[in-house]
Amino acid sequence: MTKVAVMQPYLFPYLGYFQLINAVDDYVFLDDVNWMKKGWINRNTLSDDFVFTIPVKKASQNKLIKDVQITHGWAEKLCQTIKHKYSNAPNYNKHKNFVEFLIKNCEGSKFIDASCFIIEEISSLLELKTRFHQSSDFDVGHLKSSNKIKSICEDFNADMYINPIGGKNMSMYEPKLFEPIKLRFINNLFTVKR
Repeated sequence: MTKVAVMQPYLFPYLGYFQLINAVDDYVFLDDVNWMKKGWINRNTLSDDFVFTIPVKKASQNKLIKDVQITHGWAEKLCQTIKHKYSNAPNYNKHKNFVEFLIKNCEGSKFIDASCFIIEEISSLLELKTRFHQSSDFDVGHLKSSNKIKSICEDFNADMYINPIGGKNMSMYEPKLFEPIKLRFINNLFTVKR
C-alpha cells in the first residue's frame, strides 16, 4: 500500500509534521501555492511561547511559496536566543551544532530550498525513510485544492492519502473527491503504522 501526504513546507515545523512524514511513503512539499502572509510556515515558538519569525523578502499572497526568498542577517541572533533559552536543556549540547547548522544554512536561500533542507536533515536524524518531492515537479500547477492533491496521489499510484485531523472539517477533503484513493485523518499520528 502506497501512502502519500501533501503539505506546505515549514521552516521549523512542529512535531506532528514529522509524525505525518513518518506515516507515509512519499511526502510532497506543496510549493506551487500562494504564500500565506502572517502564517506559520516561517514562524514558530520557543520556550515560554517566545515567537520567532524567519524574515523573507517582499513576500505577499501574490507570490508562490517556491518564489519567496529568505533575507540575510538574522541567523546569529536566533542562535543566541536558542542558546539563552535552552542551554540548560538535557540534550542542548548534543544537538547545538546541528541546530545552528540548519539555521545558518537558511540565510539568503530560497524559502523552499531552506525548508526542504531542514525537514530532510531532521528526518534523516530521526531515521525516517520517507521520500520527498515538490508539487512544482508535477504537472498540477493549474489545478486547485483536492484536484491537485488527488492528481499527485495518482502519479504515485497511491492507495491512501493521509492528512492531519485539522483538515477533516475542510470541504476539500471529502472522501468522495479522492475515490478510489482512501482518505485518512490522523489525530494521534503515532498510531498510523507504516
